[in-house]
Formats: sequence, C-alpha cells, structure tokens
Amino acid sequence: MPIDHVLKLYSETIRSPYLHYGFWDEPSSLIVDDITLDEIVKAQERYIDHLSSFIPDEVKNILDVGAGIGGNSDFLIKKGYTVDALSPDEYQQKIFQEKYKGNVHFYKTKFEDFVPPKQYDLILESESACYIKIEEGWKVAKEAIVDGGYLLASDYFYFFNDGSSDWHIKAAHNEEKYLETAKKYGFTLIKEFDQTDNTMPTLDGAKVFVDRFLHPTIEFSSNYFILNYPFISKFFSKILGKKIDSKLEQLSLLNSKDFKKYKRYMIYLFKKETT
Repeated sequence: MPIDHVLKLYSETIRSPYLHYGFWDEPSSLIVDDITLDEIVKAQERYIDHLSSFIPDEVKNILDVGAGIGGNSDFLIKKGYTVDALSPDEYQQKIFQEKYKGNVHFYKTKFEDFVPPKQYDLILESESACYIKIEEGWKVAKEAIVDGGYLLASDYFYFFNDGSSDWHIKAAHNEEKYLETAKKYGFTLIKEFDQTDNTMPTLDGAKVFVDRFLHPTIEFSSNYFILNYPFISKFFSKILGKKIDSKLEQLSLLNSKDFKKYKRYMIYLFKKETT
C-alpha cells in the first residue's frame, strides 16, 4: 500500500504521536473558537488514557491494529504491555522501524489479510475498525485472539440510514451489523461506553479552522488563478475538478450535528468465548 500522504501531513503538522479524535472531559463547557492546538494534543492524550482503562487486568500482550505513528503503542508499552503493531501503510512502518529499531514487531498488512503467527490477549482497534471489512475482520480476530481474550474497539458506527449518500454513512460501519457479526464469531460484548459528546469538540474545532482559514484560502487561490492564469485554471478545473469537489464534500464529516444524527462514537469491549 502506498504512503498515506494525508496522515503524513497531519502527523508532521500537528506534531502529535496520536491520530485520533481526542477525549474532552467537559465538552459542554468548551468555547470552540478558543480551542488551541495544545489543547487538541492534550485531548488526544486523554483519549488513550481513557481507552486503556477498559483493558482487563489479566491482559499482557496486545496487537495494535491500525497503529498509526505509534502514539497508542508507545503509551501501552510504557504501561508495561508487550505490543505488536499492524498497518498496511509504508510511512507508518518507517516510523516504527526508526523509533523502535525492531523491538516492536510491525506487520505491514491489512488486518483482513493478516495471518497471525501467534495469539494475543487483546486486539486494539482504535479508529481502525471502520477501515476493516466486518466479516473478514471478525474472522481474523477469532484466529488472532486467545480463548477468553479480548477485542477493544473505539470507533464511530452509524445507527441511522436515511438512504442518502451522506458521507457520515459512507465513512462508517453499520452498528447493528458489527455487533451481530461479533456474536457470530464467538465474541460477547461485555462493556460499552458512548463517548460521542466527549469527542465532538475535535470536529467542531476542525470545522472552525476550515471555515476560518481553508475555505477563504481556496477561494482566494481560485480567483487568483482565474484572473491571472485563465488557461491553466481551466485546464486543472477540467482535469481535477471532480476530485477536488469530492474532497470538499468530505469536509461535511466535520459537522458534529450531522455526525450525531447518523453515528455514535463507541468503545466496545468484547470477550472471545472459550472453546
């Protein structure tokens, strides 16, 4: 799989080892316009601290699926867990190799294609479940987790589908189907937590940034090229117009009101049945 350049840009710009929404303790008291970059980084730190509190005491070794650039893995290692990491992304693999010098095993593969050489006490899917095909993902999880072991998922799932082509539906798994498939493969849901409200300030803050800086910049650049380089502007509009429009449409994912209309951001802890 080629490098995820958006992820690379994000990690090098934000300068945070974490690639998730962040967890806000008192979201209703926040003034969105005043959220700073430092506060976003601190919210991301709270996210993994809160998520790790769901890990059962008997867990010793963990497979971090969709490991990003290692923020969660590093946190868990410092907590005393033995951690392996998995991702299909070359950039993430490079980061792990440089940081851990081979001391953390990194599987460069999609989880659906993963052939586990050993079993784990727990698999962590922190904002990666939505990228994994449901059926195939649970099938691999069953092979990769010890009997009586766990899968801890923290991600958004849609619970409402109005038949539209809204990006909030496109970019998430159906919650009911996800939970039903877990049962099919012998996993029991033993704990859940709805953290939707605690994660929405990250979206609200990002939307403020887009409205305040990104949209005006795009509008200025477009007008500048139309006025000064009409031929080049027309050429790129014809070649890239649809792709740009599609990417701009995806910015609707930053609308927290629509997010809550269609989706929930959940923590699910599943236990694999003993055979």
